[in-house]
Amino acid sequence: MDRKRRDEQFRTFFLEEGERLRRLAIFLTGDAEGAGDLAQEALARLYKHWGRVRNDDPGPYVRRILVNLVRSKHRRKVLDKRHLQVVRSEEASPAPRIAEAMRVAEALSALSPIRRATIVLRFYEDMSESQIAATLERPLGTVKSDIHRGLAQLQPLLEDRELA
Repeated sequence: MDRKRRDEQFRTFFLEEGERLRRLAIFLTGDAEGAGDLAQEALARLYKHWGRVRNDDPGPYVRRILVNLVRSKHRRKVLDKRHLQVVRSEEASPAPRIAEAMRVAEALSALSPIRRATIVLRFYEDMSESQIAATLERPLGTVKSDIHRGLAQLQPLLEDRELA
């Protein structure tokens, strides 16, 4: 494939999926600024391997890259013994949808990165359990277990906040 055609295919993919990937990164990290950087890094890595990626559906490949970047970032934080800051310095938006999304993202931050990824891919990206298993390269039973346990962990966090 010539470079011009390759670049045009990637540009089309970027325009269609770039913002969606950034929003996915926000849900995975709970950090709007860092999420943009992670999405950009995932897209840069995808571009580097664009010729080897199935051109008919590079979406799962770039999502796997993003999830792996988030997991690596989390591991570095644990190794450095830093605690994820739940309180954001930015004011919450008055828009109810944004406030609700931030509330959910904050609750998601209580989950491990892999459970957070399975929940977000299942309910935000609307992927089936088998698609998630393929994307994350994990056994289907493990994905089902992660979803079940993640929801059980999220339920009290989200219910408590509704009462407040």
